[in-house]
Amino acid sequence: MISLFLSSVLSISADAKDQTLAHTKLKPSRVEKELCLYRYRIYTNSPLCQAFNDQGLAYLYSYAWMESARSFETALKHDPDCVMAHIGLAKALERWGKKSESTKVIKDAKRLEEKAAPNEKALLQAALVEYGLNENPPAAGEARQKAAAIIIDQALSQYDDDQELWFARAQIACNYATFGGNASSAPFYKALLKINPLHPGANHELIHFYEGTQRPALGWPHAEGFLNSSPGIHHANHMQAHLATRLGKWDKTSDRSTKAVQLETAYHKEMNVKPSEDHQFQHHVQTLLISLTHDGRFKEAIALNDIRPDKSKASVAWFKFLLASKDYAAAETEAKKFLKTEKNTAAYLLAILYLAQNNPESAMPWFESLQQSWITGKKEKLQEFRVWEVQGLLFAAQGQYKLSARLLKRAIDKSKSDYSHHAWGNGSIFMEKLGLIALANKDFVEAEEAFLEALAHDPGDVHAALGLRRLCEVTGRKEEANDYAKLASHCWRKADPGLLEKEWDIIKSSISESSIPAAMR
Repeated sequence: MISLFLSSVLSISADAKDQTLAHTKLKPSRVEKELCLYRYRIYTNSPLCQAFNDQGLAYLYSYAWMESARSFETALKHDPDCVMAHIGLAKALERWGKKSESTKVIKDAKRLEEKAAPNEKALLQAALVEYGLNENPPAAGEARQKAAAIIIDQALSQYDDDQELWFARAQIACNYATFGGNASSAPFYKALLKINPLHPGANHELIHFYEGTQRPALGWPHAEGFLNSSPGIHHANHMQAHLATRLGKWDKTSDRSTKAVQLETAYHKEMNVKPSEDHQFQHHVQTLLISLTHDGRFKEAIALNDIRPDKSKASVAWFKFLLASKDYAAAETEAKKFLKTEKNTAAYLLAILYLAQNNPESAMPWFESLQQSWITGKKEKLQEFRVWEVQGLLFAAQGQYKLSARLLKRAIDKSKSDYSHHAWGNGSIFMEKLGLIALANKDFVEAEEAFLEALAHDPGDVHAALGLRRLCEVTGRKEEANDYAKLASHCWRKADPGLLEKEWDIIKSSISESSIPAAMR
């Protein structure tokens, strides 16, 4: 178990350790070494105030609102007049959903305005404008944004290397939004990275910004930058997966997501935090589950069931793992959990489960339910994809290959440039299924194109590699078959022992060489 929380810490007094903080209602924080590289010099005579403020910023830029607030409030225990700790605490409390406490902190900070250093004064004044607590505050909304922007712009004209001023300006540009902001904020985050390429906040926001665009690869340097800036923070280790699963960068993402969960469980233990109090934990575990399933690391995935916080609830990711591992009985139980809350999801999952077991008769009523809901209900993109996928698989099971291929190609055409669909390893799913169906039906031209396109969208698609291996074998392309065998082994080089061979046996048996005309072999 990785635990940077077991490293030596800067001590604080025993009295402080036992005292509950007024705003967060938490025990005081402690300074963790090797958490984050970012340092921002503030005006304080207290080394511990400086250290806790730096830590508060590290957590703030990783969306760990509770720990950020705890760190900033602990900083104020060491210097009650620290302007930056007030601003940071207010921001963390607001993000954490404690708006009233956040407002109290900013109101208290107002007394420090006149004696604050010029750059910190600008940041405080901009915060007061944001909260409508300055003299003659403008109306909430665009007017306040403009007023705050003027304050920060004036400060930047004199302190153009101040990193917090640049980050504040980016936040104002997107109306203080997180998760990437918008195109108006991106240039300010990029300007900040010219000063410090490892600024955790700017890199984190740009990951989110680019994951929602048609060019997510532009965000990859920021995924690496965020991780390098904050190696001891779980969310920084996790965030690369947002892009890696879209871009097919599977070589490291599972291990990095594993480290994220290890750091987080260690943090829960050391700081006595319940997993339910950590709003990021469920997402981190689910992301790791998706990666492990993709990489054939099923034993590690099974172990997550002991810690995943959503195991009492229905989970699509857990169902897909059970389906991939061919635990059909457990997958059926998981799918049926959705019947009370999401009937369409239940119908889709049960349909693909029965089709995976070559049982189209049991799949049919669930498909009919799914289709009827699509016809009469709201036309959502996800539902449309599900209808096409299930109907395409049904046609294949019924021997109607051309109709099957037509529907799956329709899904491919609509989804291949949709990077929201590519999230979490979905980019090649329709191409892979079309390839396998075409291979079984001896349509080698269609199969090869589908498999190659699958690998273009997901270079780690083991089933596409195995499909191409079999296609090349039965058509007499032995050297290429060997190359694709090596590719499949590379894709699943960390998979459970024997699992790749089992998947190969399934694909190999889908088409026999004796059924291929000699001229094609």
